[in-house]
Amino acid sequence: VMLHLDPAYPDPTREGYRLVVSARGIALTARSGAGLFYGTETLRQLLGPDGAAPVVTIDDAPRFRWRGMHLDVGRHFRDVGFVKRYIDLLARYKLNTFHWHLTEDQGWRLEIRKYPKLTDVGACRAETVVAREFAPYRGDGVPHCGFYTQDEVREVVRYAAERHVTVVPEIEMPGHSQAALAAYPELGCGPGPYTVWTMWGVSEHIYCPSERTFAFLQDVLLEVM
Repeated sequence: VMLHLDPAYPDPTREGYRLVVSARGIALTARSGAGLFYGTETLRQLLGPDGAAPVVTIDDAPRFRWRGMHLDVGRHFRDVGFVKRYIDLLARYKLNTFHWHLTEDQGWRLEIRKYPKLTDVGACRAETVVAREFAPYRGDGVPHCGFYTQDEVREVVRYAAERHVTVVPEIEMPGHSQAALAAYPELGCGPGPYTVWTMWGVSEHIYCPSERTFAFLQDVLLEVM
């Protein structure tokens, strides 16, 4: 396989490529490393069980700049191994953005060193409502817990970058914040107490607009960045 990185290759998206499979061999040309990566993924998909690829010429470039998938670990935590496998699948299908939903009413999943109770308290809910059995409420009785350290997040970001995937974190505000309020109830508008939510739907508990809340959110976002 001959890989050719050509700055003059006519591709304004910088993610396109030309793949030529002929009797003489395989040539892959792109303007950027991302294009070579995506062309290699296409070649992998063309290979048959015998390791041979059909004779073909493919000129490919993305129609959309943002091609993403979302993973909600706030409600259903998944470990780093699962997240990496998810990123592998994004890359295989030439999706370039990973929307990582890290905070919710039902769980706070990201270590913030200035506010350790976000994960000490907010990363674990007592149980989860069964299906949508709200009235009367019925829970499963199984604690649901988990969070990522900052080192684990850096590892995921590095792993994704090697596959030309950008990680976009979702840090919710002013709503979907009951897990944070369970950890720091002084940030809420109500009297509390708050618990990490075991229900689905929209919680009425939100961050109360105050200088204390704004300082907290700024500190959190600075650590996220």
